[in-house]
Amino acid sequence: MKENIIGIIGGMGPMATADLFKKIILNTNAKSDQEHAHVIIDSNVMIPDRTDAILNNGENPVPELTKTAVNLINAGANILIMPCNTAHYFYNEIIEKVNEKINKENYVFLNMIKETAKYLKKQNVESACLLATTGTYKSKVYQNIFKDYNIELSVPSKENQNMIMESIYNYKKGIKKYHKEEFLKIVEKSDNSSNKKFILGCTELPLIFEEIGINENIVDPTEIIAKAAIEAVQK
Repeated sequence: MKENIIGIIGGMGPMATADLFKKIILNTNAKSDQEHAHVIIDSNVMIPDRTDAILNNGENPVPELTKTAVNLINAGANILIMPCNTAHYFYNEIIEKVNEKINKENYVFLNMIKETAKYLKKQNVESACLLATTGTYKSKVYQNIFKDYNIELSVPSKENQNMIMESIYNYKKGIKKYHKEEFLKIVEKSDNSSNKKFILGCTELPLIFEEIGINENIVDPTEIIAKAAIEAVQK
């Protein structure tokens, strides 16, 4: 039987990639090294900025994303995951380009946004607030998938969207400036009913929220895709 191997299309950014790998390890029920999943990571930091491509007609990230996916498959990976929410705007195009080079029966490419919607649906969540990059908001990558699951999405004010974007890019630069009080205000003034969750829709946000100590009503797509990949390996 062929071994199932996880391939991580990484580098967007490197710490978010490391966070996904860590969550795969922590969510695996293993008593030895040999019981963990086989994981191949390509932390390709040359992938162009996804938000810049969507908003400003910046350099297209699809060629580098495709190259990374193909490299992982050629190295033996057959379960691909991508720890970047904004990059999922290009998900279908990546698959199309990869299938031109690789037999599509040789791999599966799990969609982090779809896995998050499936998770919330199982939890009977009817509405959620999306915290993300400007590129993710503008592309409506979450809205386009969540409508199929009848989950209502809200977004912060424009001012708060800009604050979130600034915090994310500060983190990427290694600047510890997270606007903790502003994040707390977003969470506290929203409807904190049992059916209202806050989706950390950028893979830097779980790292930021962990450091500033916010964990109430939080949904972490990085952890969700880690668990989905583990389940796919076991199948």
